[in-house]
Amino acid sequence: MRLSKLFGIVSLVVIGAALGIATSYVVVKILTPGRLDKTLSTTGPTASDTATSAEVQQHSEASLGPGQNLSADLNDHITSTRRNAIVQAADKVGAAVVSISVMQTQIYRQTNPGYGADFWNFFFYGPREYRKQVHSLGSGIIINAEGYVLTNAHVVDGAESITITLTDGEQYQAKLIGSDESTDVAVLKVLSDKQDFPYAILGDSDDLITGEWAIAIGNPFGFLLDDTKPTVTVGVVSAVNRDIKPEVGQRQVYRNMIQTDAAINPGNSGGPLVNARGEVIGINAFIFTSSRGSEGVGFAIPINRAKAVLNDLINVGEVVKAWVGMRLTRITPIVAEGLGLDLKSGLIVASVDEMSPAKKAGVQPGDAVLQVGKEKIQKLSDWEEIVTYARVGKPLNVVVLRGSDTLDINLLPDELPIKKAPSYTDRFGLNVVSITKQLASVYDLRDDSGVMVAGVEPNSAGSGWDFREGDIIRAINRKKIVSLSEYKKTVEALAPGYRLLFVIERQGELYYLTVTV
Repeated sequence: MRLSKLFGIVSLVVIGAALGIATSYVVVKILTPGRLDKTLSTTGPTASDTATSAEVQQHSEASLGPGQNLSADLNDHITSTRRNAIVQAADKVGAAVVSISVMQTQIYRQTNPGYGADFWNFFFYGPREYRKQVHSLGSGIIINAEGYVLTNAHVVDGAESITITLTDGEQYQAKLIGSDESTDVAVLKVLSDKQDFPYAILGDSDDLITGEWAIAIGNPFGFLLDDTKPTVTVGVVSAVNRDIKPEVGQRQVYRNMIQTDAAINPGNSGGPLVNARGEVIGINAFIFTSSRGSEGVGFAIPINRAKAVLNDLINVGEVVKAWVGMRLTRITPIVAEGLGLDLKSGLIVASVDEMSPAKKAGVQPGDAVLQVGKEKIQKLSDWEEIVTYARVGKPLNVVVLRGSDTLDINLLPDELPIKKAPSYTDRFGLNVVSITKQLASVYDLRDDSGVMVAGVEPNSAGSGWDFREGDIIRAINRKKIVSLSEYKKTVEALAPGYRLLFVIERQGELYYLTVTV
């Protein structure tokens, strides 16, 4: 019984399907008479289709003109589009990009003597010093036909010899002309009589558009490549005016940086960042990375910052910084209320140095600084930018708010007191100066005895002693240093192999420094 029911159901399904197919065929037949049969009976193009195709081909060939064909025109078009703006920009700048090879000596000081003889030598004679020659690489860009090269200061820091390699494989020795650690910019000169070096055009980094093309050119991992041709990576200007928070002990001040996602790798430092017009808009400096490779977050020094110090570096060898003589701090609601200022943010003068340009111009503590020239002053980095690029004898128009009055103050920056003080360079390469009243005011010193470190000559014995500009030497081997003449007399009396114990003051704290001469 069950089997007969099942057979009946299957029969109904089969009959229904057959009826559905037949009905569909009839409907199609009625709607497209003769068309279905023609379609089923032909396997190739119809006569009308062939005629239409021939007409299109004849029209295309007629439009190309005599001696032309569609394939050749397409190839020409592809070839022309390959040489886009990026290719042309890289070609325009590429010949001026150089590889910089630096040889330097690094000094290592023993910090953990362990046990045995090393421990007793460390105890009686102080930490042992080890010297090791180190080879490093970077990139640079030639900026004029005479062979001046722009690069990062950290690329050539401590260099004993510098070799420049051009893209055609030619090699030259180079000389460090000037370097500024604060802006991380240095200028080299190729040692050659040639006056026709290929060079790049410096653009305008104040005219950048976020999202426009950015081309990084340099020699990443140059020690792994047996090739002098530079590497080109492409991205965009991701952001502008990036201020980077400095690490502890960092001397470089990275302000208003260009951020790009163009790959910047080890060896790219000092190379150019270029726009689509083939103009240098920045000097590649560093990347943020967790893998020691490019992760699309690179930073370049704006070329306008480099141009601001270029003449000083070429003509003087260093940036001739100026003295303004006032310190600023942020305005808080409490400070604004206490001084009766109708401001919620900005900067206010915290102190003014005695005998400083600011003092002579009439600036007073409590003045709110609104503007310098055309630049609005909103945060400390704005003011630091003004001070960094202030020049001796070049007036600054400072607009301040004093109570309810807005004042225009004409301030004339002067030479730094540390540059005007009597100086002496000892046989260890330490350049020290007398502590004048102006210096004491600038550094807020109550005791003007001792001498102040103004600088250390590169590759000198003192370059490995960890002295910094602004350190005050108070005593040597428990002998108090009262004046510059006292320091000179003490140092000249030292015999070779003698152990020195310096007492130095740094930012208000006393330190002991032991060295062997």
